[in-house]
Amino acid sequence: MSGLGIFSGIEVLFFWLGVLCLASVQAVVWLRIKCDAAWGGLVALSLGLGLMIFDIAFGVAAVLEKEPQAASMSVMVMFLPGLLMAIVGVRLAKPQLKAI
Repeated sequence: MSGLGIFSGIEVLFFWLGVLCLASVQAVVWLRIKCDAAWGGLVALSLGLGLMIFDIAFGVAAVLEKEPQAASMSVMVMFLPGLLMAIVGVRLAKPQLKAI
């Protein structure tokens, strides 16, 4: 059992969604300050990350409501375009970043 035993599943979900949101904002700020990234790419990256985080919450809520087909469709309709938008945003923000 994890250390979060007093919480139900939904509280843990929103805890981790908050952690993901904070990490996303910190990544965008780091790209802007340290790497001097372009604004257009950062906007696309932020929209993509926000769409992916929203889809995670939507998918979990759909499964909890016993609608797994809605959860799987949301992955195709929201998560994959958000992922592509985030990838394009990173490429536009700093095209000279090398692959690690």
